[in-house]
Amino acid sequence: MTKEVKEEVKAADKGQNISDGQVGLSIQDIVLAANIIDLATQRGAFKAAEAGQVGACFEKLVAFIKANTPKPEENAPATEDAPATEDADVTTSDKS
Repeated sequence: MTKEVKEEVKAADKGQNISDGQVGLSIQDIVLAANIIDLATQRGAFKAAEAGQVGACFEKLVAFIKANTPKPEENAPATEDAPATEDADVTTSDKS
């Protein structure tokens, strides 16, 4: 088991995904990263000197999410199959 994990880590370091040979990020992955940064900031995980860099990274992620999330059509009724990004709190956050 540890050998498999080490092989996966080595493959990840090379930018490979063992299962399909491709590496990719979805909007949901980026939303998750922004939410992790937000939560870590709320819990005081960063030093004051790091706050500027962390905030700048967070703002870039939020801007990317907003720019790449499809807008819901006005005529389309709301459904339970709505994208996971609607639940994300990052688009309403006002961090600097």
